[in-house]
Amino acid sequence: MARVKLIVNKEDVAPEHHILFDKLAALRGRISGPSTVVLHSPGLARPWNEISEYLHRESIVEPRHAELAVCATAREKDCGYIWNAHVPLARKAGLAAETIDAVRDRRPVAGLPGPEQAVVLYVRHLLQNNRVEGEVFDQLLKAHDPQWLVELTGWIGRYGALAGVLNAFEVTPDAPVEVLSEAPSPVSTPPTKVRPPLSTPRITPITRRDQVPEAHRIIFDAVAEGRGSVRGPFSILMHSPVLCRRHLDVGSYLRFNSHVKPESRELAIVATAREKDCPYVWAAHAPAARKAGISAATVTAVRDRRDLTSLPAGERDVVDYARQLLRSNRVAQPLFDRLQSQHGVPWLVELTCLIGHYGIVAGILNAFEVAPAPDAESLALA
Repeated sequence: MARVKLIVNKEDVAPEHHILFDKLAALRGRISGPSTVVLHSPGLARPWNEISEYLHRESIVEPRHAELAVCATAREKDCGYIWNAHVPLARKAGLAAETIDAVRDRRPVAGLPGPEQAVVLYVRHLLQNNRVEGEVFDQLLKAHDPQWLVELTGWIGRYGALAGVLNAFEVTPDAPVEVLSEAPSPVSTPPTKVRPPLSTPRITPITRRDQVPEAHRIIFDAVAEGRGSVRGPFSILMHSPVLCRRHLDVGSYLRFNSHVKPESRELAIVATAREKDCPYVWAAHAPAARKAGISAATVTAVRDRRDLTSLPAGERDVVDYARQLLRSNRVAQPLFDRLQSQHGVPWLVELTCLIGHYGIVAGILNAFEVAPAPDAESLALA
């Protein structure tokens, strides 16, 4: 049973949000899955949903590869809802039972067709190790192009974020047709050693307006407007300009309109950066966390993966929520209840989506090997 009331009827939202409800319901014929949770934050629900709409309607990743990536992500995140929803789509897209069984049971992929091997390994490397080995990355890039690989990474990150919402709020499918069997999870503890990013990104970053087709320069300008330049994850996402714009809109809501105040927001981001071993996000947000009022001792505890007992209760709970969700794909009931009681459902929805959003950002940066500036605050990875 879900941990909060799921929004499935128009009467479940305030009248001023009925138009939004109707729009989202029209896309699938009803409100279901993650939307039943995210609609507790109507302001976030619109841009949040538009990422999925781009991927499903406009992405250049073929359904066969997209659905395989989604199923592999559902397996790594132990998300029965996504597995049940997407295995039928994977079969319809032409994936063999042997491939689906290998993903479900976490088997070696040596016997699968080469392209399918590469997609599954890409997902596993990125979600288990926070890095992608060069031979896997190069195989996919050679077979496709940067936009395709950016969007494949977007599929993985997106469904990782959706799994976080579904798992945290314990949304399960009714009468599932495809059951995700239990299997030992390799992501229950953080990696013991992760290499630093390569010195050069794996594809050419888009940092200049003249690198973008005329039709998409308005998107480049929108990214640059709030930051003064296009850099970091956006320099990679701009290889898929429309998807980049959708991520910009979600990030803008979370930065400027969220119920989650700056101190909790920045703390959740650095906790996510730590769990994802992402030096770029850490370098950008550790100073912002201190500026927002998070103590140096708390930032250090997050960075060094220390015990949280000595932290102030509010800070401890935010970090623990991120750690539990990213390490074990679940959140303990007492912690969930405490945060819901203190902050309310919309706040907790937005915190969960914030962690998911920066999981996507970290995944893009990690996969494409985008490092922070040499003089930026460092994140020890050993």
